[in-house]
Amino acid sequence: MLNNQILTSFEAAEYLKINPQVVEKYFRQGLIPARKVGRQWRISKLALDFWLAPSLAAILPRTFLWQEIFSLGDKIAAETPISEEKILKTIKDIRKKRGFTLKSRS
Repeated sequence: MLNNQILTSFEAAEYLKINPQVVEKYFRQGLIPARKVGRQWRISKLALDFWLAPSLAAILPRTFLWQEIFSLGDKIAAETPISEEKILKTIKDIRKKRGFTLKSRS
């Protein structure tokens, strides 16, 4: 689940471990994507995390996709009674067809 927490400039500064005045300066300059609400600045923690690590934005869509796939798998499993042995046999057959082999761990 994504963190949709909203931070004040003071909380953002605490999170970044820098002076709140520096954070507000970055907000005013547009270096960190924040919004002014009344006279105070607000930023979502998720936006702050993306600013800190832009590579997170690249993997997020894949994370959503996998969550959707797992959720769909759970729905199918709830509606279709199938044994674990049958699932493992099906996976083994698919791997065999595609030329994948399982290496045993020693």
